[in-house]
Amino acid sequence: MSAGPGFSSKQEDSVTDETRETIAFLNRLLEAERAGVKVLARLIPDIRNETVAELARSFLRDEGMNCQVLKTMIENMHGTVSPAVGDFVGKVEALSSMEEKLDLLVRGQEWVARQIRKNRSMALTAPDRLFLESIKVQHEHNVDALKDALNG
Repeated sequence: MSAGPGFSSKQEDSVTDETRETIAFLNRLLEAERAGVKVLARLIPDIRNETVAELARSFLRDEGMNCQVLKTMIENMHGTVSPAVGDFVGKVEALSSMEEKLDLLVRGQEWVARQIRKNRSMALTAPDRLFLESIKVQHEHNVDALKDALNG
């Protein structure tokens, strides 16, 4: 039996299904955060509203930090870190206006927070649960701040 994606063959015998699912979930989040980094890096130069641009720069720093945290969590579980970037980049690039792109950015931030809420029961250590909770809260804060800036 193969350990599945995210594991080396040496770890195969000691890996539980629950751990496999947790590694897969963390890799999905990592791919989404990487996509967020790419999207933000591409959007920031074209954002004309300085308040929104400053928020985007802050989000970019947060997304980069989240990538490192998620990578470390996966490695600490003896999983293989996915090199992929989420499909969010293509979805944003397919849109023509900055307004549409920022709206999708809000929905992307909401998606990450929602995924963490839905998967709170994953096999994680207490510190890892706290890291994920902080990523969730960060994304919820980002949603609120960006909505306020766009509507104000």
